[in-house]
Amino acid sequence: MASEFLLPRRRKRIRPYLDLTAMIDTVFNLLIFFAVVATFGGVGNQKGIAMNLPSAKTSQPVKDRVVVALTPNALPQVNGLEVEVAQLGATLREVTKSNYDTQVVVMADKKVVYADLVAALDGTREAGFSKIALATAPKPEKEPGAARD
Repeated sequence: MASEFLLPRRRKRIRPYLDLTAMIDTVFNLLIFFAVVATFGGVGNQKGIAMNLPSAKTSQPVKDRVVVALTPNALPQVNGLEVEVAQLGATLREVTKSNYDTQVVVMADKKVVYADLVAALDGTREAGFSKIALATAPKPEKEPGAARD
């Protein structure tokens, strides 16, 4: 009787393989996302307006206030919210919840047209606010004999 004798087949050895392409793509996309977010920093929540304020020796810090910012060739801003000059009083009443004891600080750039500053002050007074202050930058200490601004 002829019997067949079969040798067991050798199994192919499967090497472990980890495809990193998807992980690298994900990390790269996250890197781009955070870089873009960091550059937009605070578009919705503007931290400040670039202003060149006039300076005064008697300037003092103020707490509990509403800020009206005036920049050249732009609408006034009440606490960072752009408003029309005609709506300034209504916006101030809304922001302060009609608390007329709130101090309103008007920040006007040096290059703002004087008529725009007067219109903002007038709108604030017409809205019923009497505690109005003009913001200034602290006066830098100059050496004797230095040129004046």
